[in-house]
This record gives sequence, structure tokens and C-alpha cells, in this order.
Amino acid sequence: MISINWIISDFKKNSMKKGIGLIFLCLLTNATFTQTIVEKDFSKYFIKYGVNGCFALYNPNTDEYINYNLARCDSGFIPASTFKIPNSLIALEEGIIKDTNQIIKWDGHEWPNKQWNQDQTIKTAIKYSCVWAYEGLAEQIGIDTYMKYLKAFDYGNLDLSGPPTRFWLEGPFRISANQQVDFLKRLYYNELGVSKQSTDIVRSIIIRETGSHYVLYGKTGSGVISDNNIVYWYVGYIEKDNIPYFYALNINGTEADMTKYYIRNNILKNIFKELEIME
Repeated sequence: MISINWIISDFKKNSMKKGIGLIFLCLLTNATFTQTIVEKDFSKYFIKYGVNGCFALYNPNTDEYINYNLARCDSGFIPASTFKIPNSLIALEEGIIKDTNQIIKWDGHEWPNKQWNQDQTIKTAIKYSCVWAYEGLAEQIGIDTYMKYLKAFDYGNLDLSGPPTRFWLEGPFRISANQQVDFLKRLYYNELGVSKQSTDIVRSIIIRETGSHYVLYGKTGSGVISDNNIVYWYVGYIEKDNIPYFYALNINGTEADMTKYYIRNNILKNIFKELEIME
């Protein structure tokens, strides 16, 4: 009997050889459900900036997943500050943070990022990606509680080696672009087993941009994978005419480079425009 995994692997290899825009069905292990993945070639946007990366999106209108760079979409990377989305959700659900008005006190330590040098709320902490604020929350949450929630969320590889304040920033913890998309989809549809109140608060604090027909939600992040290998993330969802499209994009860099922040933003918006999700 031919294994399902062999069929999937062989089909992916052949589809890559035949070019772009091919649609194939990935058989799940129980063989009772099929998931449609559409390959699209967005390489021109990555080549323009000289970066390697991937893009994943779920379209609820067609119940399809769009992937650019299939293998990388399934490859795990450190979540870095994109983890502030589930981190915020867990802190709210545990009652460590009550609402968006609760003050997280600054201890007076001076940081290079001037926006960190002040009291924070959960809203400003995620907006400015304030690491010290989330490290304080992590100390109160603890590894055991993280493991409980991340198992329920089916978030990443669940290798939480290291202290609770660092495992999402460095170490073996990994999540793929496709896993990010699935998590965000379940967050949006309140399918994570947490309260709607916590979910609604998290959704409200990750709004990044509002246009005439869309609202962009998301979180960026960057983390060191190894020497001279940094991953830059942009994950979230965009609502166009109240229909959500869930996305995850990442690119690689060889050193900390502020231009990568603008590059991933430009790549994302170019892809959205091609897909006619954004004006």
C-alpha cells in the first residue's frame, strides 16, 4: 500500500516542476477531509528586494489556502514578537491583564527604544513591541501554563525549552507560516477555547491600518535563527468589506537591518493588491 505521506511529497515535487498556479489537494492523515492549496508565484516581490521568503493566506470565500514557496510555508521559525498575540491572549485569560487600561509599570531602566521608556498598557506594549512588558507577564504566566494553552491552541512545535521570558525569542521553539495562519483563523472565529472577551481585546489591539474598504490587523517580529540568519515576520488578517483573509509572511536577513521592516510591509501590500484585497 502506498503511503499518504509519499503521495503528498511526490505530488508537491511534480507540481513544483510544472510551474505556478497549480491547485492540488493535500490528503490529511485520516483521509476523510481534503484541503485545497493554491500555489501562486509572488517571487517578483521578493526578488525586487533581494530576499528569500514565503507567503501563506487563507481565503474564506473559496475555502482555499494560497502558498508562495511551499516548502518554506511549512518550515518552522522562531515566532519572536508575533508570539505577543497568543501571549496577550493568555495574559488576559489568566487575569494577569484585566483590560486595555491596566498599567504595566516601567521600572526606570533606559532602553534604546525610547517608546519602551514609559509605563505601558497591553495596547501600547503590543504596538511598540515592548519586550520588557511581556517578559514581566511571562514571569507571572510560567512555562506550565504556557504549555497548557499552546497545546490547546496547537501553536508551533511546543518545544518551550528555556525560561518563560525567552523561549519565543531564542531557542528551539518554532512555528510555520501555515501554522500561524491556522492559529489566526481560529482566533478570529473564537475557536481557541478562551473567552470571547479576551479574544475581542486581542483583536482590538492588533489593528495596524484602516482604509476605505479594509482594516489590516497584524503583528511583526524578528528573531535570530542562527549566526547571520534572522527571520522577519508579518502575520495577521485583513478584513475587506468585512470578509477576513488570514496571512503570514516571512523573509530572511543576514543581520539586524531596519530596512527589512519596510521590505516585508511593501511585499505584503504588493501581494494584497495583486489579490485585489487592498486598493
